This record gives sequence, C-alpha cells and structure tokens, in this order.
Amino acid sequence: VSPPPLPFPRYVLGGGSGEQLRAAAVLVSGLRGAGAQVAAALVLAGTGRVVLRDPRGDGTAGCARQFLLQESDVGQDHVQASQRRLAELNPDVEVAVSTEELSEDFLEAFQVVVLTESPLEEQLRVGDICHAKGICFIVADAKGLAGQLFCDFGERFVVDDPAEGDPLYATVQHISQGNPGIVTCAWAEEGRGHRFSDGDLVTFSGLEGMTELNGCKPRTVRVLDTFSLEIGDTRAFSPYRCGGQVLQVRLNQEHLHKSLRQALAMPEIPVRSPAELQRSRSLHTAFRALHAFREERGRLPQPRDPADAERVLELARSLGALLGPLDEDVVRAFASVSAGDLCPVASFIGALAAQEALKAITRKLLPLKQWFYFDALECLAMEGAAGLTQEDCEPVSPRGRWVPGVVWG
Repeated sequence: VSPPPLPFPRYVLGGGSGEQLRAAAVLVSGLRGAGAQVAAALVLAGTGRVVLRDPRGDGTAGCARQFLLQESDVGQDHVQASQRRLAELNPDVEVAVSTEELSEDFLEAFQVVVLTESPLEEQLRVGDICHAKGICFIVADAKGLAGQLFCDFGERFVVDDPAEGDPLYATVQHISQGNPGIVTCAWAEEGRGHRFSDGDLVTFSGLEGMTELNGCKPRTVRVLDTFSLEIGDTRAFSPYRCGGQVLQVRLNQEHLHKSLRQALAMPEIPVRSPAELQRSRSLHTAFRALHAFREERGRLPQPRDPADAERVLELARSLGALLGPLDEDVVRAFASVSAGDLCPVASFIGALAAQEALKAITRKLLPLKQWFYFDALECLAMEGAAGLTQEDCEPVSPRGRWVPGVVWG
C-alpha cells in the first residue's frame, strides 16, 4: 500500500499552502540518493508537477544508490523506474520525465530548480540563469559521509510568513479603556485563553464597540496572563460592547541571496561556534577541490587511495586561501570516502533540499542563508574502519559499490 501524502505542509506551512503547492512546478535533476529523496518529499507534499531529469550515462537502476528502487527495477532505465515509483506515492501529483538540456527556455517553466550530482560548471551556468530569471535555485550534493546544500532564491525574496502554522487568534471577551488598554480573551475549548507572546503584533476584527480597533495598524502586545493582553492606549476609543477577535499579524521579510557564482568564493555559512565554522569552510573548500579533481581526472577519488586524497588536498590548498586555516584532516577524510553512496546521508541532504524548495514555493518560513554543510566523518574512527586500505575497499558487487569502503570494509 502506498503511503499517504505527508501532512507537513498543512501543520507547518499553514492551511493556505496547499493551493500554492498544487500550482508549482519543480525540476529535480539527478536521481541518485539525494535527488530521489528531494523528488519523493515533493511528491508526498503535494507539489503540482515534479519533473525528473538525470543525464547520467549508465542509465540502469541499482538499489544501493537510492531507496526508491526495488529488486524488480534492477537493470531497467533508472529514470523511468523512479518515475513509476514516485507516481505511486501520490496520484494527485504529475511526475514527468525530461531529457531536455538545461537551457534558459527550458528552465523558465519551473518555479524551483534543484540540481544534484551536477558538475560545478553546470551549477554555475544554471545558477546564473535562475538568478537572472527569478527562479529559486538549489544545489544538493552528498558525497560519502558529507553533504552540501546551497540555496539562491533571488535578490529580493519576500517571505510572507516567517513562522510555522497559521497566525494565532483568540476570541475577545472585553477590552478596557485605559493606558494601557487590556484585552481579556474568552475561555477556549482547550482550557486556555490565548497563545500570544510578548512582542507579538495584533489587530482586531468583528468588534462591536471600540470599532476603531477593527483592522487597525498592528499593535504590540504584552502578555499579562493566560487570558489578558496589554495593547497600548485605548482611552480615545469608544467603549467596547461585545464580540470580535484579536488576530496575530505576521509582517513579511525580504531576503537578499547572492548567486552561486558570487557566493562561492566567500560563503556565509550559518554555524553555532568558531570551530564549526572552520570545519564547514574546510568542507566547502573540499567540495570545490573535489569538483576540480573530477574535472582533472574524469572520476572521483578512489576509496582510501592516499595519492588521490593528497591531490584533492593540494587543490583545496590552492582554492581555500581566503577562508582561513584549512583543516587538512577533514579534507583528506572527505576525499578518501567521497566516492561512496550512503542512503542515510543522501536522504538527509535531500530532505533538507526539499524543505527549502517548499519554503520557496509557499514563501513561508525563513529560507537557508545560503549554505549548509553536514558530515559524519567521525564514523571513520569506528573500530574496524580506521585501518582500512584501498584494497579493503574494492567493490564486491554492483549493488554494494563503494559502500563497504566508506565505513566497514
């Protein structure tokens, strides 16, 4: 039995998000682990049209690289097999397949474009088009035990509602004339009067008496208790008689995003500590070096190959001079397992990318500012993993390709 569509948009994005999602079209390019997760999450959320594209040359399905496929899909065209599986998840969503080039004319049909498993040159070219055309652009990449996410929603992306769920409201029982005026809220079915917090902005509707407050400019509240709010001076208003509601007002916010080309050299990476910033910057440089290595050699580094890891490190040193000290151990560890495909890492990065795509469509909740890095490289210190060699990490079957070399051997 296919799982039902996730209720995520309803209780997090608010009741009005469904119509926006149904009208949206999203391109997901790349259908390995991260791309499959992005597509699945968008389909389950009820996005109107999801278009799949995967320019990979191998063409055949393998279960190890993404969770959508099943044993019966092995050997079939992986894009067509993925399309069938995704269509089963939510019959209300159109899931299409495209082999079009990523041209300006093609991209203009989409509200959001998500690139996974994409070379840097393509990311930059598509990112420039999307930035110029006002198309929300996301890059999601998972390599071994690390992941990268980038979002560019344009130079003036307006978030209509930066908070979760629908705006708060409460039934008014009384409003006093005074300075400050005090709003008393009626007892609600769940046994409380209101859910407002200090500093919330409110307006009113449906008041009989004190009608000056109906549709008034937002007023800042101060919470007195579960049923009472201060709303400022009400002495000049007519007496309150009955009825009405107090309604939360959420002001929109405008966000400036740089294009990928602009943001690549000096990334702003939200972190919680200076140590985390250095690690994230080192991963940022490592991903750039990995792109350079792949362009140079035509492949990813061989698992646990010291020579390949050192070459990635050399490239990282030349690319990361402006970002401060480079954590060379992080770069070496990243390079040594970057050829791995791990569904948990890819699913995590893909889910975050889908979350940002939903924000872009609904203009609800604050978007990522603009980079995010994840790694689980500490897994390489696990017993049995630290001493692995290149020979230990040779693939044992097409389905298990490179996965043993990441952690266990």
